[in-house]
Amino acid sequence: MANRKIEPLFWINPNFRLHFPYFSIEWYKIDDNILRQEVQIKENGRFCYYTKENRIIIFVRDDKAGLNIVYSDETNFRNLRLQSWLRKIIRDQVIIRAKEVLPFRLHKLESIHNIKARGIEVKKLRKGVLGQCNSYKVISLSPLLVIFPIDFADMVILHEMAHLKYMHHRKTFWEYLSSLLQDDAKQQNELRNIVLSKYVEFYHFLMK
Repeated sequence: MANRKIEPLFWINPNFRLHFPYFSIEWYKIDDNILRQEVQIKENGRFCYYTKENRIIIFVRDDKAGLNIVYSDETNFRNLRLQSWLRKIIRDQVIIRAKEVLPFRLHKLESIHNIKARGIEVKKLRKGVLGQCNSYKVISLSPLLVIFPIDFADMVILHEMAHLKYMHHRKTFWEYLSSLLQDDAKQQNELRNIVLSKYVEFYHFLMK
């Protein structure tokens, strides 16, 4: 019995949108003859995919805040190899961007709130987890935070920073986090979980 090709949970095509301040994707359609010529040119910050039936170019933006993806009407986004290639390119650039942005943002919030972690790691965490703080006061952040709104990312970072003082989720922790957020921390945490639940499968797919 022949192996059945497994379709991806999500299809990456011009309807696939990421528009956030830290990272976004822009799609551009051009004539296939022009695209055919362009894919032969290799430059820094350019990734090209080329077969007889698929042509596509991805540019890393100069500011590194996202990707420009160039395609034509001839590009077959149902091609599974192309889908795998696109997902890996996007994943890798999200990770690169996260390792630049998230430590900077953490250090800025440390300065504002006069709290200091002993270290920061940006790494893939288990499904549904965006941040952790261990007993050594090292904060771990998921690269996925760069494809959320800034306020959402800050909420996660401040949650982990609160654990630098309170390594639990008792009343004193929530009161302290509320002072950092200048809002009801428990209520904001519930809203965060609602938002995350809607997209957890998508983000897990992107980062696998």
